[in-house]
Amino acid sequence: MRVALLVLVLVNLAYFAWAQWLAPKEATLPISARVDAPKLQLASETTALPTGANGSCVTVGPFPNNELAARARQTLTDSGYPSTPRQETTSEPDGFWVYLEAPTSPVAERRLIERLTRGGIRDAQAVGDPGARRISLGIFSDEQRAALQSERVAKLGLLPQIDAREKPGTAIWLDLALKSGSPPLEGQKFQAGDTELEFRPCPAGEGAAEPDSGSAGPAEGEPETDQ
Repeated sequence: MRVALLVLVLVNLAYFAWAQWLAPKEATLPISARVDAPKLQLASETTALPTGANGSCVTVGPFPNNELAARARQTLTDSGYPSTPRQETTSEPDGFWVYLEAPTSPVAERRLIERLTRGGIRDAQAVGDPGARRISLGIFSDEQRAALQSERVAKLGLLPQIDAREKPGTAIWLDLALKSGSPPLEGQKFQAGDTELEFRPCPAGEGAAEPDSGSAGPAEGEPETDQ
């Protein structure tokens, strides 16, 4: 029975992922009224909650924002698995910078930029403070385009470098306790558009909400939404 219920949870989450990222945009459905519920609270903003009877806590994610996490949380709650949101700091790609180390003198720097311009590299410019200057050859969102620019510059007898830039971001995970006798979920993954969701063991020291020991109906209380 519990194995079937866990399968239902996975099916519900897979449908949630399809509805949020993969469903055809033309299929417009009536929009229900917005629920005036409290904002999504993270585990760090609440007191620690106990794990399940068998002590097994898993986490599912990462969700890119609070709204999608809140909807997935309701899907779990409706299946009898209340969960606790948890926020993690992540690093996100922020483009690929192609550059050259700048010569030490202003005259040599100007000559290098002129050489690049004659070679068809027209967006070269010097950046940075004296002693740490570089010749920027462009920032590209796609690594392949950055590599092509690097190859064009290399044909001029120069040694360009590519720097993969990153920026800080956040992701939401949902911690939940498995019921006694439930099959393991750790390692289960499924694709949701450009995002891959997966089940992992909860981080050490994190607790999850107790699973509903009754039916798979909605748990007591309204679902929480994003801010």
